[in-house]
Amino acid sequence: GDDVSELHLSAESSKETISEAQKLLDEICQMLVAAGYFRARLPKLHPFDKMLGGLAWCIISSNVEVDVDLHFEEDMTLGHKIKLGENVIASLRKMKCPSPLQPHQLRGLDFQALFPVFQWLVKHVLETREERAEQIRRFSKLQFHKEQWLPDEAVDEQRRQATRQALAAAGERFKSRRQFR
Repeated sequence: GDDVSELHLSAESSKETISEAQKLLDEICQMLVAAGYFRARLPKLHPFDKMLGGLAWCIISSNVEVDVDLHFEEDMTLGHKIKLGENVIASLRKMKCPSPLQPHQLRGLDFQALFPVFQWLVKHVLETREERAEQIRRFSKLQFHKEQWLPDEAVDEQRRQATRQALAAAGERFKSRRQFR
């Protein structure tokens, strides 16, 4: 009874339909948690809030400029949630999501339609996280080398410095001297 109403299924839905919807919801929640959206684990949170919050979080975390308000709050009114859902759908279109999603599919918790969208978004979030980690790694390495050297790099730098000094001394010693005015 309670699962049926939470999953937006009719009372006449077969047990297979209900268990498949629950299975897809669980898989989507597992994907979200793996990507870092831990609100998907909360058992008291309604599936619609998990899906809407998860979509908004994934879009924001994928660091794509979408120009719409995607801020999700716990105590939003239904009207605000619907508006946010429409913003999420618009953002997915701007991001060129390969699985088109309609607002009624989100509101009606059509997990068959939501699942491939979440797969694509979570993959996008993880790729963005890897790119960002690589940028931070390169930047921190650059900052480190401004002040510090690793032991083997310090020896190399000493050799380069000695070579520069020797070249400067040789250039000074053997530079051409003017003989006539």
